[in-house]
Amino acid sequence: MEISAKEIHSLFLKSTEEFYLRDGYLKKIKSPKKKEDSLTAIYRLTLPYDVPVPVFLHSVFGNFKGKNVSISSIETALNRRSVLEISSGAKRKFYSEIIQDTSLHRDNGSLAFALTDYEQLTEEEINKLLRIPENFALILHPQKESVEFTKVILNARKEYIVELTASSPNSEFTFAERFPFIRNRLALNSLSRYYPGNSFFFVHPLSTLLSSTVYDKIRNEFTKRKYMLYSSNSFTNLADVKEDEMDKRFYGEIEKLGEGKIKLLILPADYFLASIDKIKIVRKRGIRFIPASTAVMHLKVK
Repeated sequence: MEISAKEIHSLFLKSTEEFYLRDGYLKKIKSPKKKEDSLTAIYRLTLPYDVPVPVFLHSVFGNFKGKNVSISSIETALNRRSVLEISSGAKRKFYSEIIQDTSLHRDNGSLAFALTDYEQLTEEEINKLLRIPENFALILHPQKESVEFTKVILNARKEYIVELTASSPNSEFTFAERFPFIRNRLALNSLSRYYPGNSFFFVHPLSTLLSSTVYDKIRNEFTKRKYMLYSSNSFTNLADVKEDEMDKRFYGEIEKLGEGKIKLLILPADYFLASIDKIKIVRKRGIRFIPASTAVMHLKVK
């Protein structure tokens, strides 16, 4: 069944919205030379540097899948300029030039990911997680098993963050108020020796270390050795959000991003793995995915 020019225009706008192309990216440049059914205007869509023309056209074709339309896309400059025509009922109903302006950079914020509870994944799921090309860090708890796992993480070109808990299964890494301070210094020596890839460490928000009388002294000891120590709750920690509320909370945090803003999201590893296709779509908004270490370096947290 033939579809109207209005519906075609609406479906095209779904792609511009998908890539967050608002405020002047699509412009009506002129009316056609002769009246052609519902073709009342010719458009020009300017794409920013981070949205290649073929990627945008792939979205357009996807939105029209199953519709009774004929789509013609003629490339006039390799990966930089195309002419898009959409017809229905043998009548041309939409026409737009699509141009990528490589000098047009947009900044809708930067996003980093740190993933908790990877231990709850199966070996197959962990391997699948590490094959995901996006930047992320895995949060480790200091113990023999995680020391060995750091090699796997680094070989996959990912990052890790060591999080201190109430008490480590391996006393070699345990900090405690009851210990002589030399014992806490030895724990820091062990952390720096076994986890050399870290310039900062997290402390679990429920760790007794945070409320202990020696926390400031221990933190100063980290600083002397050029390590930073942060509570995990200094960042956007969604690790304990209920499963049925996670999507709402995740996208709520995305909406808070904007020009120049950086956010480090702490998420359950199983949620990240299950939602990676939806998470990738976020990048279409002009949001950059950056390493967790980069986010920590730029965020001013206590």
